[in-house]
Amino acid sequence: MLIASIIKELRLLSRDLHGVAVLFIMPILFMLIMSAALSNNNELSHKAEIVLLSETDNQLNQDFFNALKSENLAIQQANLNQLSEYQQQLQAGRFELLIANFNTEKTALKDEQALQLWLNPSVDRSWLLGVKGVLQKHYTEQRIAYYLKDNHITLENNKRKQIKEIEKKVNQELDKKFTQINDYLSQERWQEVYLNRQGQEVAKPSSVQHSVPAWLIFGMFFIMIPLSNVMAMERQTNTITRLRMARAPAFSLIVAKLIPYFIINQLQFIGMIALGYFVLPMLEMPAFQLSGSFLPYAVLSSAVSLAALGYGLLVSVIARTTEHAVVLGGGGIIIMAAIGGIMVPIYVMPEIMQTVAEFSPMGWALGGFQNLLLNEYQLPQIANYLWKLTAFGIVTLGLASLIYQHQLKTQVRF
Repeated sequence: MLIASIIKELRLLSRDLHGVAVLFIMPILFMLIMSAALSNNNELSHKAEIVLLSETDNQLNQDFFNALKSENLAIQQANLNQLSEYQQQLQAGRFELLIANFNTEKTALKDEQALQLWLNPSVDRSWLLGVKGVLQKHYTEQRIAYYLKDNHITLENNKRKQIKEIEKKVNQELDKKFTQINDYLSQERWQEVYLNRQGQEVAKPSSVQHSVPAWLIFGMFFIMIPLSNVMAMERQTNTITRLRMARAPAFSLIVAKLIPYFIINQLQFIGMIALGYFVLPMLEMPAFQLSGSFLPYAVLSSAVSLAALGYGLLVSVIARTTEHAVVLGGGGIIIMAAIGGIMVPIYVMPEIMQTVAEFSPMGWALGGFQNLLLNEYQLPQIANYLWKLTAFGIVTLGLASLIYQHQLKTQVRF
């Protein structure tokens, strides 16, 4: 009995070779993609341009600059009176980071000003974290070295004194210096100023500005599951035969199917935005807010929905059963999410994976949302993403319509 049952299960599996193959192929693909996406372990290796600005004849800054160059950073020097000029170039994307140092070697520790870091909101966060660590290390080292450079004790006269009196004076002087150093180290070293592509100062980006749009896009593409269930039910209940007998045109049937799911996608969009705005603060996380006009977000959401529905419908008409649709469509969604920056931010990936990410519809959608959120782009400035998503949606919907029209003619049963 046991042997017969095993043979029966093996025969059933042999009739579903697609499902069995996916069990092996999908984990392998996912492992390779995620391993490649996370293989960039040297955040400071790329050639992001940095400018260090200070007053002329600033020896502290010169030593600081030389120390940073030793770290193989792409850095150059400029004068503080050129700050506005370099801010315009930062706005245009010519530089990644401007460092303005208003201190000199003669500045007292108690009068020390924080270094100003001027950067774009869409800057690579992992790279910025690495650079700030290098800045902290070298600037603190140079600043304290200059403070202790003249670290000798001057006695009031040249008369011989007892050793204990000399030790007391030395200790007092050193205690005073170390107290000032401790106060200096406890101060905030950076003042981050974010400039968007419009040249306007904006708030520091938060983690929710990546996570909410990313998982919103991910969820919108999963509209494929209920859509595929309906298409499979048509075949199982022979509804497709009745549609054929009624001479219903394939295009009208496709449009009738897509409108309700398009509305569901927009409700997903509104629901996720509301969740980020109202619920996240209750969990002691930053609130998610849309910046700028709502119209560009609505247009982008519509383009994402078109792409998601096109993909979902294409999978639904190709798959034979609901199970096939879930495996095929769900696997494709996960791969698009992995290479498109949904699961791993694109800036964390090595260059080759960043190039691959440019071919993911989810990457286009996420790029559009982040430019609207962080750089406060207007609708024409995200036109490239909109055209790509629209073209993907139209092509997939066109292919799905042709296949569905063929099925209406060939899968009719009486």
